[in-house]
Amino acid sequence: KQWYQRRVAITAGVINPFNEEPEPVNSTSGVDMLFLDDEVVGNVKYIWLAWAGTILCLFLPGVFILRPPTPEEVCTQDDILSGDSFESVELLPRTKPVGYDYGIKEMLRTPKFYILYLIILILSLTLLTSTELYKFIGIEAIKDDKFLNLVGALGAVANAFGRVTWGLILDRFGTRATYTVAFFIQGPLTIALHYSKWDKWGYLANICIVSFCAGIFTCIAPACQELFGSRDISLKYALTLSAESFGCVLFFILQLGQEYLYGEAVFLTMMGAPSILAAILAFFCFR
Repeated sequence: KQWYQRRVAITAGVINPFNEEPEPVNSTSGVDMLFLDDEVVGNVKYIWLAWAGTILCLFLPGVFILRPPTPEEVCTQDDILSGDSFESVELLPRTKPVGYDYGIKEMLRTPKFYILYLIILILSLTLLTSTELYKFIGIEAIKDDKFLNLVGALGAVANAFGRVTWGLILDRFGTRATYTVAFFIQGPLTIALHYSKWDKWGYLANICIVSFCAGIFTCIAPACQELFGSRDISLKYALTLSAESFGCVLFFILQLGQEYLYGEAVFLTMMGAPSILAAILAFFCFR
């Protein structure tokens, strides 16, 4: 936000795109492990070394290039953003009118905060389902270890592009439209994972689309700014993001229920159906 005030959501998406990496399994017990292909297991250490090198290369430009803007640069940026010149009108989109800038106590008194909190909790359920369980869901029908690795890798890439794309959409259309569309798509498709796994290419497409929609996770901070103002935005973001912790606990409890009380179809319905509720809440409550 300090550098690019006009497009906060897309900036957040570009800065943090690839942190949903696939998780190859390196167990060699042969009893409870998921992947049994010796070639896959043997290449795990090289995959992680390559991943570590990639992360290092991504961070190096920030170490040597990024710095706080100078007062002159801030003044220049303010002049551009506030100017009425032809260039500023053509090159920079007009910001949406910002409502009341809530303090923390005021935010906690508004129903919108608890609605957004519930939506983020629901988002964590579908995010965990697509990133943590894609192997366990698919293994019943797909016996190809390499293909399941491909599913995880392409799902991670789809999530990365989703973060950028949903950031663009939020900057253009706002929180209401963005959250409504994303949750209406990912809800039914999360439920459909139980059925699409019997066609491996359909399962791959399903995981990629759900992971793409889960990329809306990067829009939490811009949504907080749009709904509650920019004052104390870091604390507002932290309070809202704490919903993910409760989502993880709920996910664990429901997953235990899948093992002892009900099957996969019911579990995936419990993961996906709340997304439809989240879409309805976003449409009617975020104005």
